[in-house]
Amino acid sequence: MIGFLAYIAGVLVFLVGIGISIGLHEIGHLVPAKLFGARVSKYMIGFGPTLWSRKRGDTEYGIKLLPLGGYIAISGMLPPSKVAPEGLAPKRKGFFRDWVEQARAQQLDADGSYDESRAFYRLAVWRRVVIMLGGPVMNLILGSVLVLVALSGLGGYQASGKVAQVMPCVFQHYTQTTCEAADPESPAMLAGLKAGDTITAVDGVPVTVWSPVQQKLTDKPAGPLNLTVLRSGQKLHITLKPVVALRPIVDEVSGQVARNSNGSIRQANRGLIGVQLVSVRAPYAVGYSVSYIGYTLKQTAGLIADLPRQVGELAVTTFGGGKRSATGPVSVVGIGNISGSIAESNNLDLVGKISTWLMMLGSLNFALFVFNLVPLLPLDGGNVLNALWDGARRRAYKLFGKADPGPLDTAKFVPFTMFMWVLLMAMSALVIVADVVNPISLG
Repeated sequence: MIGFLAYIAGVLVFLVGIGISIGLHEIGHLVPAKLFGARVSKYMIGFGPTLWSRKRGDTEYGIKLLPLGGYIAISGMLPPSKVAPEGLAPKRKGFFRDWVEQARAQQLDADGSYDESRAFYRLAVWRRVVIMLGGPVMNLILGSVLVLVALSGLGGYQASGKVAQVMPCVFQHYTQTTCEAADPESPAMLAGLKAGDTITAVDGVPVTVWSPVQQKLTDKPAGPLNLTVLRSGQKLHITLKPVVALRPIVDEVSGQVARNSNGSIRQANRGLIGVQLVSVRAPYAVGYSVSYIGYTLKQTAGLIADLPRQVGELAVTTFGGGKRSATGPVSVVGIGNISGSIAESNNLDLVGKISTWLMMLGSLNFALFVFNLVPLLPLDGGNVLNALWDGARRRAYKLFGKADPGPLDTAKFVPFTMFMWVLLMAMSALVIVADVVNPISLG
């Protein structure tokens, strides 16, 4: 029963987190829109039936049933139809033109009566771009704050200065598991270090975690190292000379091993002293956290670029059987399930659970940031591209001495927008089905 309640609490934590993420995304659009004088008629979190709403000034604020996103409604997103010049017959109707005009009529009906000087299409290009980028940038800021709190606030398990075991030798090759006759004796053992000792300083610099010392052993592998050691309440000073040996180059942030062009593992000389250290939870340096944010954004961009292939693979494993990729797309249902599993897990303490939740929500916000920058409608990136194209087009007309052609008729893109919307909804439905019938397991 306790495990079930913990699972439900984990799901609720995620739902609150994603609700805040969506809400702040839309605030990122709302605030600059209002500052620039645009009329915002709705601010909604979720889709479907409205659960609660309240009107303040021009804007109705509300929460809807399905927590699959959110939106703000800005009046004048579609410009009015151009009237054919006198003496010219209007363009003939057709299926797509009728569709465009119907969408325009629906927009005008939804906007109602308002001061059209506040229409979105009348804003300067740079203001439209700022409004559209406001949402993704808010996700970037929120994601960065969450990751910084998790890594540089709560921290993670890292090698400390406390000695767990002194090794009898230093392996000449990193694949070894036992000492061989040719292996040199451990510098730590020769210097008299013992299990239980705590290295408090190296070369006069205080040590709480081992990563700065590891960097020193990489930059100057031959040493020597002057250690300040605490043993049974006594402070000792020990000097040792590391053994230099080839070891794989591992990226500190990603944990990935560097490889040469032929696929072999890249190695470099590193100083080794022959100890195993106790891991403790400690905050990471802010520089490390910033590097991790950059790495995560790069990885997220790569995953989104590869999304069509991943969705195809997901469809095969969902309906044809097979093991599902743990790095593929996940829906609200899937992340909620993972969050619940974290809450009921006995392998993490409370700080570990909170840190994991923060990292998950941070990654989710990074995904929202990158995905919304894709320059396709109905995403924010598509609206940015429209605004930039409109500005470039009108500037070109002016440059060649032609009359201003007026605002770009974005209503013409409605058929494409609807096609993309249906595609996105179908993809979301597929991922939700996959999360129900073939969920990702933490085990």
